[in-house]
Amino acid sequence: MRLPVLVAALVALVLQAGAAWAHATLVSSDPVDGAVLAIAPSRLVLNFNEPVSPLLLRLIDDKGKAATLNYRLEDTAVVVDQPGPMGGGSHALSWRVISADGHPVGGTVLFSVGAPSAGAVPGAAEIVDWPLRAAIWICRLALYLGLFAGIGALFFATFVAPADPPPRNGLQRTLLIAGIVAVPASVGLQGLDALDLPLSDFGRGIAWQTAMGTTWGLTALIAFGALLAALASTLLPRGKIRVALVGLAFLGVGAALAASGHASAAQPQWLTRPAVFIH
Repeated sequence: MRLPVLVAALVALVLQAGAAWAHATLVSSDPVDGAVLAIAPSRLVLNFNEPVSPLLLRLIDDKGKAATLNYRLEDTAVVVDQPGPMGGGSHALSWRVISADGHPVGGTVLFSVGAPSAGAVPGAAEIVDWPLRAAIWICRLALYLGLFAGIGALFFATFVAPADPPPRNGLQRTLLIAGIVAVPASVGLQGLDALDLPLSDFGRGIAWQTAMGTTWGLTALIAFGALLAALASTLLPRGKIRVALVGLAFLGVGAALAASGHASAAQPQWLTRPAVFIH
């Protein structure tokens, strides 16, 4: 009965974390969303509540033609000084950025020149990629099970209630292996989400490179090392090396969780990161 309860608790944790983490938010734009302008704007501005790293910035006209825009960063703003010629009708400024906490965020600002077009701007609507979203949550759940149930149980059996000889728990080892597999998979999926690519592009190098350039890349590296140390400890008899590996894995859990997410962006850093690590 304990495993189903733990899985249910972790599912709730994953869903709650996705809603609670304070990612970057678009606070204003120029033109404002829904604006109708007499002439085409000479520049475009997106103002966020925190500094961001842009990934995609495109201007889509009412015929669905998309142009990639050059931009510059100005504190918490993304500025396009020369968006190029625009015809009359509706246009969509589609953006996708990486928050300071390492999570991708996207959206669209709609505006019109002269008068709005009769129909919607093709390709401007945000479409949820449910297969990709499901794969991300499955990997995250497997990773959390490996970190909390796998490494956590090992720590308890080693430091809190040690048994001699140490128990050979097949389920525990399975959870650790699942977590090890989930780590690299989560990197590729994070890259797809960041670049707004479909699940079929999982093997593209640009997705992995993009993900490793975010704070999630550091989390993945630390978690992978912690899970490997924990798995190696299960192959050893009780002794100083096994105890050291379990202790290192346990510390790795806190370090991994403190390396990304809201802890990597919230201030003051000297307090938030240690707080998440200890928690």
